Amino acid sequence: MKQNIYQKTGFLRLSLFICLLVFSQTARAGVIPKPEEILGFKIGDDYHLATYDQAIDYLRKVASVSDRIRLFSIGPTSCGLDMIYAVISSAENMAELDRYKDIARRLSLVKGLSPAEAEKLAAEGKPVVWIDGGLHSSECAPAQHNIQLAYNLVSASDEKTLRILKDVILILVFANPDGMNMLADWYHPNIGTPYEVSSMPWLYHKYAGHDNNRDALVANLIETRNMARLANKEWFPVIIYNHHQTAPFPARIWTPPNSEPTNPNVHPLVVRWQNLIGSAMSYAFDAEGKEGAISRITFDTWYPGYMTQVQDSHNIISILTETALYRYATPYFYTVRDFPREYSELTMSAFYPSPWRGGWWRLRDAVDYCLTASMSVLDVASRYKKELLHNKYMMGSDVIERFKREPPYAWIIAPQQVDPGAVDNLLDSLNMLGIEIHRAEEDFTADGVSYPRGTYIIPMAQPFALFVKNVFEEQKYPDLRKYPDLWQGIVSPIKFEGSPFEAYDMMGWTLPYQFGVKITSAGSPLEVKTSRVEKAVFAEGEITGRGGAGWLLDPSMNASAAAVNRVLKNGGKAARTTKNFDLRGKTYPAGTFIVSGLQAGAIDKIVRELRIKATAVAETPNIQTMPVLKPRLAVYQSWVPSEAEGWLRLTLERYEFEYKTLHDAEIRAGSLRQSFDVIILPDHYSADLLVNGHEKGTMPPQYVGGLGKAGIDNLRSFAQAGGTLIFLNKTSDLALESFAAPARNVIKKAKPEEFSCSGSIFRLEFDVSHPVAYGMPESAPAVFASGCVFDIHPSFEPGKAARSIAKFPSGNLLMSGWVNGEKLLYQKSAVMEASLGQGRLILFGISPIFRGMSVGTFKLLFNSIFYGASPGS
Repeated sequence: MKQNIYQKTGFLRLSLFICLLVFSQTARAGVIPKPEEILGFKIGDDYHLATYDQAIDYLRKVASVSDRIRLFSIGPTSCGLDMIYAVISSAENMAELDRYKDIARRLSLVKGLSPAEAEKLAAEGKPVVWIDGGLHSSECAPAQHNIQLAYNLVSASDEKTLRILKDVILILVFANPDGMNMLADWYHPNIGTPYEVSSMPWLYHKYAGHDNNRDALVANLIETRNMARLANKEWFPVIIYNHHQTAPFPARIWTPPNSEPTNPNVHPLVVRWQNLIGSAMSYAFDAEGKEGAISRITFDTWYPGYMTQVQDSHNIISILTETALYRYATPYFYTVRDFPREYSELTMSAFYPSPWRGGWWRLRDAVDYCLTASMSVLDVASRYKKELLHNKYMMGSDVIERFKREPPYAWIIAPQQVDPGAVDNLLDSLNMLGIEIHRAEEDFTADGVSYPRGTYIIPMAQPFALFVKNVFEEQKYPDLRKYPDLWQGIVSPIKFEGSPFEAYDMMGWTLPYQFGVKITSAGSPLEVKTSRVEKAVFAEGEITGRGGAGWLLDPSMNASAAAVNRVLKNGGKAARTTKNFDLRGKTYPAGTFIVSGLQAGAIDKIVRELRIKATAVAETPNIQTMPVLKPRLAVYQSWVPSEAEGWLRLTLERYEFEYKTLHDAEIRAGSLRQSFDVIILPDHYSADLLVNGHEKGTMPPQYVGGLGKAGIDNLRSFAQAGGTLIFLNKTSDLALESFAAPARNVIKKAKPEEFSCSGSIFRLEFDVSHPVAYGMPESAPAVFASGCVFDIHPSFEPGKAARSIAKFPSGNLLMSGWVNGEKLLYQKSAVMEASLGQGRLILFGISPIFRGMSVGTFKLLFNSIFYGASPGS
């Protein structure tokens, strides 16, 4: 067994003393300290991972003795760390950073800049290149490479590196500081144990885990917002290079060109530059004798929600690579016998000309590949500095001119919306991503429709308009079976008759549909005076009416749920109407909240802060109501972590639901009904993983076993005793298999040629009389992402029949994306309720809070929680 060096405290103390002594001597001499002189080990050494704290401490020491590097903060992380990035360039460039930032900004934003001025600025400017590592912290080499790259650049004296420093400004970002610490803290104690290469039993981002690279569309996470602001409002880089570490085995690194399909809302120059840079990288690997660079496989650019692809339509050349990884800093020896059959003969190909032949693979090897790739990007930026800067201006100009000539000329946000707060959320995301938002200063007409003064407009004559088009329009995913010339790199394309090809990620994502926001495209140029707004506020909080008996809150507004939670937390009362009713000539829908028991000033504060509408009433409406109690809520958290569980926690916290996290042991212990009214089982990879969890011997004992039979029995007893179990998306299969929910999942055993849809937006029809659907329109979009489709079984038992809450219509189902075999879904249920003893099961076959983006269906989850906690409901 290897010696666990992290348990040798005496050795650590001695190493720390030596490192401090070395640094104090080098600092006095003005010498750049090597990483090993501060960290006590070389970057890439077996069994050693630097934490984020160590990395920043090292960079601070380097910055204290070098004029080539400065550190800046971009705000806190989800766990409260200071998110630091480094700027590295020549001392001369560092002295004029503000000037070069201004040049980058002006070339990117285009407006007010003539072609001649742009040409001059491109010649004067320095291209800003963004390189980040560690977004997915279990892919640990990129974050470690950041440390070595900084040292190599700051300490270099060779001609090539000095040229790069003279020509280029590097932004070096640690994209997930919390995760970098988590990973090292998990790995180090396990070195030399049977669990050395075991995966972490929790997400490596507090809320999103691996999905932190799918958040860029709306920037829900604070880290995403930090980086979006840095890229789109401050530095305006020409290239963003995002390191990852999941190369298609046995290749050692994947580089552009990308696979198909290609997203159409990208300027062609972006694609050309991506291909050029990817080819430069691959050339460098072979020139340096680094085998195994592969391209044009696996990773497409269709979904624009990645940290890279979201920038493509901002006229930034985004680059993604995937370097090979074994596990953490543990080495591994591969032979050709480990290779898949199609690679075992080491056949040369156009996009894999130097196949890897096997051997040892260490963290240091992965770091070296990352360093070669990063230096290739910087070298290209240096050699083509003027062209890159000028192309940034050209792309922005082309986009502006395009949408002066063709529709959509603008997007108009209708003044009447189901949930004004959802509009605020959408506009805030667009603003964060550098999109211009305007407000009409007069009434106007567009395509024959009249709009009032104050209407929000997003003009398309702006440099990043392709991003707006990309996220606002409906996606029509191409069936690649029809276009073999796009992806078959052979002499003569072959017609493919097999099952459909799915995208690497989502196939349809139209944000107005996800947010439940009505947005109209302008098919002709607008003639209206507008003013740009820096922060758009669609709705203000307002109380109408008089009286102190109570206040009515609109159930269609998500923020009403947060308001109810505040009222209950502060000792107030809440109820919901069970039918539509009329009051003072106005009709209020079923599910309207009635809150009371607090002073008018307290309600006014809640309404103003949450920007919702409330109506004060002198007496409580004479209509049947359902009490709303403060939910005793729990969320199950498996030791096989699920990103969906993290998104659930983030959403609950934002809307002020208090909850307790339950793990396997607590559920297996039982007595759940004494403490909880509602337990949510988040979306997960499979029902089997929830029940069985990690196998014995693969993880420390406290993390193995899953729910087990005891856990399932206790959850069943919880429901039978009056509790409510909520199953989200694929986890609904657990309700069907282990809780005898009276339905079957009609797509569970469907073959790909019968049904496939990796993620699209479908139209659903809702039973708005059901408490789970209160506040929903009768028809609305919803995200379907590898979920369930319920065929409900009939029942002869009075009052015990399962009830459909939302169903798929017959025809006209797909709104955005692509689906194969949609007829299987017609008239089947997407959300259902079933009784179990005195309690209930609520099954979602859709993703009501998908990645924190499907704002329009959030209230389905909130309603389920209130419904489940209400006595006698």
